[in-house]
Amino acid sequence: LLGATAAAANDQAADSLVVDLPDIVVSAESDAPPATDRTSLGPVEIEIRDPGSLADLGLALPSARVATNSRGDSHVMIRGAPERHVQTYLDGIPLNLPWDERVDLETVPTVGVGRVEGRRGPTTLLDGPGALAGSVRLLPPTLRGDDPVTRVGAAFGEHGTGRADLMHHRRAGTWNLMGAGAWHGRDALPLPDGDGLRTNSDLEQWSLLLRGARPVRGTGRLSLVATGWSAEKGVPPELHVPAVEARHWRYPVRRRALLGAALDLPLGSSGNWDLGASASADFFGQEIDPRGPDRWGAPLVAGEDYEKSHDRTGFGRLRLTRWLDSSASLALQGSARHTRHTETVVVGGPELVYSQWLTSAAAEGEVHFATAWNLRAGLGWDHATTPEAGDKTANDPASAGALNLRLTRELGRTSTVYAAASRRSRFPSLRESYSGALGKFVPNPELGAERQDQVELGAAWRGSSLRLEGAAFLGRLTDGIEKVSEGDNQFKRVNRARIRVPGVEFIGTWTPVSHWELHAQHTILVARVEDDALPDSPAEDRPDYQSLAGLRWHPPSGANAGIEARVTGPRWSADSSLPTGMMTRLPAGVTWHLRLAWHWVEVPGSTSDIELHLRLDNVFDQRVDDQVGLPGAGRVLSGGINLTL
Repeated sequence: LLGATAAAANDQAADSLVVDLPDIVVSAESDAPPATDRTSLGPVEIEIRDPGSLADLGLALPSARVATNSRGDSHVMIRGAPERHVQTYLDGIPLNLPWDERVDLETVPTVGVGRVEGRRGPTTLLDGPGALAGSVRLLPPTLRGDDPVTRVGAAFGEHGTGRADLMHHRRAGTWNLMGAGAWHGRDALPLPDGDGLRTNSDLEQWSLLLRGARPVRGTGRLSLVATGWSAEKGVPPELHVPAVEARHWRYPVRRRALLGAALDLPLGSSGNWDLGASASADFFGQEIDPRGPDRWGAPLVAGEDYEKSHDRTGFGRLRLTRWLDSSASLALQGSARHTRHTETVVVGGPELVYSQWLTSAAAEGEVHFATAWNLRAGLGWDHATTPEAGDKTANDPASAGALNLRLTRELGRTSTVYAAASRRSRFPSLRESYSGALGKFVPNPELGAERQDQVELGAAWRGSSLRLEGAAFLGRLTDGIEKVSEGDNQFKRVNRARIRVPGVEFIGTWTPVSHWELHAQHTILVARVEDDALPDSPAEDRPDYQSLAGLRWHPPSGANAGIEARVTGPRWSADSSLPTGMMTRLPAGVTWHLRLAWHWVEVPGSTSDIELHLRLDNVFDQRVDDQVGLPGAGRVLSGGINLTL
């Protein structure tokens, strides 16, 4: 949860609790060569996507795909890696729920978020355990100057779609303070091709965010954050199976509260040492009503299936950094996470208790040498224990080593080439091993850890109007945890022998003239399972390719416009209606998205900025399935206003 205090903002680990301080002002673009393992979405990029939740932003990151599963949860996958290989952080607080080791992005608010940073590939070990494929960080906005800022936004559209948010950011003495609140919801999602509305696809959520930060001992800082949200949502049933076999779930209650604090201190008068200590507390609770439309909301009857669960998670991290000189550093880090999950799955049934400890230690050094070379090397160790496993046999304690290497060569101020390699492991979550998901899964307490080895070669170049990046990568997942059909409309998670994912990635941004921008991303994957029983078989839920391309016209005032295409290549999807182990091939698809706006800067007679906008999502009403039987939303028209005071 902590970054070294003297590190530059862009070099902080994904698990740093970061709140901008009053004395941090960004005044010009850096002359440093372009970064090659991360992409940031700033305030403008966030605003033009009119997000109600993080699910609306994740797909803008390179090689990232956001898909909704049969539980109604939206997850991000990077370079074809499963969603549990991606860690998500809000101001450094881990958002992945330890019970399931993933987070529903549709219930992660974006109010009060100033920047979204995505990291991919062999990332630093200081990102913490579980970041096998990368991470997504939600970071606070920067308050420029001494005047307070208030932002108000609202948008409404078809099928009851809407959002409203309010944020106030100000200084109070040495404190930098922020408060924000939001609502977003919908009555239903439309089916593509004008086929009506998705059954049970409603959503309503409220959220609150409070932040505070102040400097300590000059370059040190104290950072505090508190946030919470409460939601109710439906789970649209699968369309490829008979109605009696589909999930008919609702989440009548889904609540979460998070508290985090971090203290970063320079040690000694020379400033060669930094010490950081941090902690967070996470409280989560939800209810799942699987009784179907005729029983939703009805009084509970003993013996009925109805899940109530509560999670309590504590997380702490300690890091010591030694700055050897201006070109070298060594960081030692230790972290521990404890989670306790309690649940009842039958009305009047027993309460089952599950718990897990996840600890890690890492040492990582970085040195800049021979003017233009940079080497980062790290070693780590992760350990997991399961003291409580409900009514099942607990897994034995397990440990795994971690390795990270990255060599970078700067070719002047405009270009960078690099080579990177890593070995990371992930222990199965409690739910993967022990949960039956109200009859949809067969538990597998014998599930073991998976290990991923990655290598990557890439380059980046930045000119006055053009920026290009490219990478070739190879991921090899040993004992990969995959979902397979067990027949009878059930799945089971098993360790597959090996999953091999080679690929290439291209990213480009071109600004041919002032206020015009063309951006494009394209990723190609060749994912195969190397299993003795099923040699050279396809891997689940990894598109052969995915692309994003857009054109934007964005003068500082007056008319603004943008259009974007999102392409998802063909992929295989696990299908519980087929015999054991079989999958369905889903076709490629493309959706187009259009946004028009008018922006007034400093409205006469006030200091306000106003923007009116109109957007049309999935312009041509095309069907692109997230998984078999789970189509994405059809065409939706909406409009709104953003006001800055």
